[in-house]
Amino acid sequence: MLRNHFIQENIFLPLSDVVTGQSVSKHLKFLQKSKYWSREQLDVFQHNRLKLLVKHAYAHVPFYRDLFDDLRLLPEDIQTKYDLLKLPVTSKSTLKKEGIERFTSQAYPKKLIKSRASSGSTGEPLHYLSTKESYSVNLAAILRGWFDMGFQLGDKYVKLSGNQRKSIIKKIQDAVSSNRYISVDPMNDETFRSVLEIFEDYQPAFIRCYPDLLLFLANYKMAHPEYMFSPKAIATTGNMLFPEVRAKIESAFGCKIFDSYSCEGNSCVFECPTHTCYHSAEEYGITEVLDSNGTLIKSGIGRLITTDLWNLAYPFIRYDTQDLVEVDETPCACGRSHLRINKIIGRENETLIMPNGKNFIVHQFTIFFSSNENLKRSIEQFQVIKTKTNEVCFNLIVNEAYNLDIQNYLINYWAKEFGSNVFVNTVDAIPLLCNNKRRFIINE
Repeated sequence: MLRNHFIQENIFLPLSDVVTGQSVSKHLKFLQKSKYWSREQLDVFQHNRLKLLVKHAYAHVPFYRDLFDDLRLLPEDIQTKYDLLKLPVTSKSTLKKEGIERFTSQAYPKKLIKSRASSGSTGEPLHYLSTKESYSVNLAAILRGWFDMGFQLGDKYVKLSGNQRKSIIKKIQDAVSSNRYISVDPMNDETFRSVLEIFEDYQPAFIRCYPDLLLFLANYKMAHPEYMFSPKAIATTGNMLFPEVRAKIESAFGCKIFDSYSCEGNSCVFECPTHTCYHSAEEYGITEVLDSNGTLIKSGIGRLITTDLWNLAYPFIRYDTQDLVEVDETPCACGRSHLRINKIIGRENETLIMPNGKNFIVHQFTIFFSSNENLKRSIEQFQVIKTKTNEVCFNLIVNEAYNLDIQNYLINYWAKEFGSNVFVNTVDAIPLLCNNKRRFIINE
């Protein structure tokens, strides 16, 4: 097994980088060395990357050039992360209103750029660009987090998703990396039984999944003790992991959960091996936490504002993630100086439980709206409401590309999935909650 780990990390990962034009292996080695950097070392690294980013953005990105000129600032005015307070916070609505071209570098080579999209967990996915290098650094940071839970390249693991695996390259990477990718759709007892049978047969060391889906699987497993498999650890991501949900999943599978958080433009955040907090991969980005008055805080609850230090193709500078976090300055027992986040707040995903026995989480809807070109082009935002009579209403903000054929397709598709009546309301706005996020699923 040790030989397999060595081959995966020193042969297959570098070879994958060559094939894909990425640089995960190089950055993973760097991040393993920087894991226990001092606060001073982290700050120096961030400030040097920030100066390069700002200089590039001013020279080559139309939005930031105009912003600096309007504020009568020069790139030289931003020397440290504290100088970022001279700039306004940029929202997702600003990015979408201005358009992708306004935030795209006019100088970065197109062959080194990847098209990306946020998960759309707030009901409004963002389409943006990233460099292959920024993608590689972020992936390396995620791998570092996985290493903290005992994972080694070559270990068997399973990834559960509501989406189908379509990319040939991804399928090849799955095979080489010992990943078993399972689409959990529909979410019902028959599917849960099939998944647990795969676990018993494949014996993965690790499982990666959304907490919502895992909770249903855990409930089914606890009701069927014949399924005895237990992995080394579970990696969760995508939505709020409540203590009672964590306890039930850990009890059902007999192992610890390592939760994580990520979004566009932000450093990945991974649960510490002490299970007392999360740590942000600050080599990737600068994290600010602002209170309700927009003041930078080092302890307490506030909005997470991020600056991506690596994405030169589509810079995120002081980007509002729309998420709340709780931070403090208490030194962590693990010995790291990276930002300590006690809690990720505001990612609660509700679930639709339908009379036909199927269950639906937000990611099934975001996949639906993002995988069809007509839907993606014509629908700006969505909200799903299950009524007291088990009918389902879609509130949609649409544009001129929306038409009756698209509406009928949506209604027919989900009526079949839900086994219930479906209707659509086109609305001018979907109201925000007090935490500045939209409620995308409502159970009346």
